[in-house]
Amino acid sequence: MSAQTIPPIAVEHLTPHDLVTYFRCPHELELAHVRRQSTLGSTAATSTAQVVRTPPDVVPLRHSPLPAPAFPALPVNDGRLDIFPSDLLVYEDEGEEEELPMLFAPEQVRPDPIFRQHGFNLVDAELGLSGRPDFILKRPGAGFLPVEYKSTHPVRGLHEVHGRTFDLIQLLAECRLVEAVSGHRPPYGILLYGDAAGNGAHEGWVSVPFGEREATWIRSAVSQVRGDAVRAPVPAERTCATCPPHRDGLCRYALGRYDGAEPARDRFHTVVGAFSR
Repeated sequence: MSAQTIPPIAVEHLTPHDLVTYFRCPHELELAHVRRQSTLGSTAATSTAQVVRTPPDVVPLRHSPLPAPAFPALPVNDGRLDIFPSDLLVYEDEGEEEELPMLFAPEQVRPDPIFRQHGFNLVDAELGLSGRPDFILKRPGAGFLPVEYKSTHPVRGLHEVHGRTFDLIQLLAECRLVEAVSGHRPPYGILLYGDAAGNGAHEGWVSVPFGEREATWIRSAVSQVRGDAVRAPVPAERTCATCPPHRDGLCRYALGRYDGAEPARDRFHTVVGAFSR
């Protein structure tokens, strides 16, 4: 009797943004994935109700179940990122040409085909991770460095306030992608803040190290996300305010519904009280 062939189990595909979303609220990631996988022609609400894995009697969490990456205080460098004559721009994401916050001479722009094997996506087949850095620099002595550009101003206490932990997680995942594609680990990545609203008045950048500890964190985070069979919600005023599933009425755990820019404070405090009992 011949052995029966068992088809391999499909591994949940993840992106750097998925890790950010899970850190903010696992249930938001679950709803986003359900929407992504919904069949054409069916409504988001109907398909979500059919396949969402979060149980209806789940107990909402007070904090993210994913530990934040541990960093010492990261200095914020004021002003524009210095570009040296020996630096090369080897990759820029589709549509970023007009947003390029750095100045390169024409001879410094040298796209590297190694980063275009899957269109604009960088693919880590080992971890089942893919994504697109905004830019990749090639710098002598450092190799390939991902650059994540944010059109806002930097703040002190970078990874404690204003959601900047999200930026760190995204950049670490992009460092991992650069390593997977190029075969060489970048010693650091760069968070670049362009302050578009302030016309560049408060530009700045942060060098974020990527060593063995950070690489291990990425592996652990990917494993935790895939192993979470509950995807519990983490209701919070700040995260619910910007959550697309909440905006579209798909999340039953959101702290409050928003009318325009201002939260419905009476409903918000009522729901907060219910969760705190």
